[in-house]
Amino acid sequence: MKILFLTLGIFFTLTSKSFSNEKDKPEMLSPKSQQEKLLSSSKLDQVASNSDILGHDWLWGNNDPLASNESLSMPQALTFSQSTQNDNDFIIPPSEKTKNRPEKEGVFLTADHMTRDNEQGIIWAWGKVVIKTEGRMIKSDKVKVNTNTGHGEAVGHIKITQSDGTRLKAKRTRFNINKNQGRIFETRGKLGEKFYIKGKEITRYSPTHLNVQKGHFTTCEGILPDWLLEVDSMDVLVGDRVLFTNGVFKIRNIPILYIPVGYLPMDQERKSGFLIPSWGSGGIEGTTVNNSYYWAIDKHSDATFSMDYLGDRGYKPGIEYRYTPNEHTSGTINASFIDDKITNSTFWEVKALHKQTLPFDYDFNGLLDLKKQGFNRNFSDGTNARAQRNTDSHATIKKVWESSSLDILARYRDSSKEGNDQTFSQLPQITYKTQRRPIGDTNFFFNQDLSFTSFLTDLNSNPDVDDDFSVQRFDFHPKFSYSKRIAPWLGFTTSLALRETLYSKGLDVTDNKRLDFFTREALNVSADFDGPRFQKIFDIKNKYIPKAKHLIEPRLTFNYTPDIDENDRGKIKVFDSIDTINRQSTITYFLTQRILQKELADGNNFNTREVLRFDISQTIDLIEATGSEEAENKRPFSALRFDLDSRLHDNFELNFDSTFDVHENALKTFNVELGVRPIDSLYVFFDRRWTKGQETFIINGMNWTINEGWNLKATTRYNESEDKFPENHLSILYDNPCKCWGFNLDLIDRESLVPIAGNGVNQRETKFLFGITLRGLGVVKRGDRKVSERLFHREFESIKP
Repeated sequence: MKILFLTLGIFFTLTSKSFSNEKDKPEMLSPKSQQEKLLSSSKLDQVASNSDILGHDWLWGNNDPLASNESLSMPQALTFSQSTQNDNDFIIPPSEKTKNRPEKEGVFLTADHMTRDNEQGIIWAWGKVVIKTEGRMIKSDKVKVNTNTGHGEAVGHIKITQSDGTRLKAKRTRFNINKNQGRIFETRGKLGEKFYIKGKEITRYSPTHLNVQKGHFTTCEGILPDWLLEVDSMDVLVGDRVLFTNGVFKIRNIPILYIPVGYLPMDQERKSGFLIPSWGSGGIEGTTVNNSYYWAIDKHSDATFSMDYLGDRGYKPGIEYRYTPNEHTSGTINASFIDDKITNSTFWEVKALHKQTLPFDYDFNGLLDLKKQGFNRNFSDGTNARAQRNTDSHATIKKVWESSSLDILARYRDSSKEGNDQTFSQLPQITYKTQRRPIGDTNFFFNQDLSFTSFLTDLNSNPDVDDDFSVQRFDFHPKFSYSKRIAPWLGFTTSLALRETLYSKGLDVTDNKRLDFFTREALNVSADFDGPRFQKIFDIKNKYIPKAKHLIEPRLTFNYTPDIDENDRGKIKVFDSIDTINRQSTITYFLTQRILQKELADGNNFNTREVLRFDISQTIDLIEATGSEEAENKRPFSALRFDLDSRLHDNFELNFDSTFDVHENALKTFNVELGVRPIDSLYVFFDRRWTKGQETFIINGMNWTINEGWNLKATTRYNESEDKFPENHLSILYDNPCKCWGFNLDLIDRESLVPIAGNGVNQRETKFLFGITLRGLGVVKRGDRKVSERLFHREFESIKP
């Protein structure tokens, strides 16, 4: 429409004579070929004074008489709303800067016939009318305009094309060349590069502002689109958004959903509006609907407001606010709330994350994690979140220098398990570390750790009893080491570490009696032999893997901590590894085998990759071995540990770890992971976790890209000990970027962790989550907003770059 309004107003004023190929009409001149004019609006007065006068009985081209609705009486003025007529009252997005606007480009008009009635100020053009300007073109059968009022009309096979991809067809259009406005009737076509539109009546308020009555809107091609939105009224800002009323969402012309009022974005930029909802059914929640409104506040912040409906549990409002005011600062704030109808309890959660680079290159990282006890068990679908038993709020300030670092930590943990108020805090913990650096030009090295921590905990987890224990600890830990490469295949490192730890108070664990200030001293001596190393290179003589190397790397470590301050060690309330330093004298051996292979990367370039590593390790307790106990009571040897990690081929991975008790001659643990990709589109995995005396779990599943755009994921967790499946997940996703739509369906079948009267906590629940993607109308959403985080499917990561 923009073409029509900008061009007709120019070329109609420049026609100084009437033209026709009919030589028998004395009033008309007969050119030898189709007429073409370069029109300029500045020639209007000259054209009007030289025009031929035409009677009231003239005909359209080919001697066709005027139809009853094509009289010389021009249409009445177009009726627009008062806000449209008064530019000052019409609300539109901020206009672009208009200073120094360039002059309008020339307009070309071609037609079989053109003429003018100078008395009534009417111009006609008919027969293959084509109007061209830069980036725009209009075609029609007939055009007539009243140059006095600016009102005009074009009929017959109207086609409007623009350089932005717009392609519209219509039967008839009315316009005003002075106001640059108009209406198109019975219109359909393409709006821009991605959107298809149809309307009984389209009103053009400005080059980018349209109103559509009784229309359709879609991003799908074809007479019968895969999906469309049928509306009574639609307000369109081209390249921005669509506001509609009384909308019906259809799939293959079948009504699916009625939307009384709606918003659709027309680009991929951040736009405020309602997000595509998702649906779910089953489980203890019943039918669920996830509704969200996205607010693009400015370039540096936005927010998402949600009002989720959980049929059997109530409404769950929420908000997520994101900000990044500059390149050094970012953060998010999340909050949700629900008055649960099942448990008759109120649950809430608040989470906030903030990252910022402070002056002098200090980095701040903070996480606020607050929630009502039981929130995760009731309303989180992720396996890890459901198993979480405490909140963890913390903030750190960190500064790193070339050879040292400073960390300031504040942490507060609170039990999220119902019936437990166990707390733990470090308020604060300040740690200064000096990295291992050589002393002069010698083989001696020095490093140290220096820390101060203030601990606070509740010694009694009963919610009705508070027994807070607060202690401050200062720890100084310098370490001297000596390193020497005895031979290319043998290395030796020894170290001497001192430790002085001050405690503001102690604790008698028998009756939780507080004890006075005390100190603890410790000393540690260690020696490490690395080697001798053995290696052999195998010439495989393969084009893609020409060589492989097998490495055998033994290592022996001795650790000795004498019995110092044994009495003081008994006063320590243990919080971390610093508090657990005890007398020791151990020898640990490691035997590592590695296989490296040389692989063809591209062309004649090769890469070396570790395809297999196998570790065997065990610790011998010398104090236990030399003690006075009876031999049958001694257990100087730790469990023998085996650890294998392998990726022999990009399509195959095998990992396992196991521990074997040499005293009981029995396995203690055995865990294995197996992943196979037989074809590029299919990945299958198997994971078994076994610990003696505990439950055994198996997790297996598949990830299958069935066809272009189609993906199927299925994962199950099996309790081998109880012969049951606690959790099963199935996901189907269709997301073909070449299509105009997509969808996802997620099925969750699991044991509920929510206690329900008369049913217990092992009641099973089944949930269905459904989402739709409409290409070009926003970011793809899978189910509800965080469904991808909830499911425990696994992805296959290729080792190829």
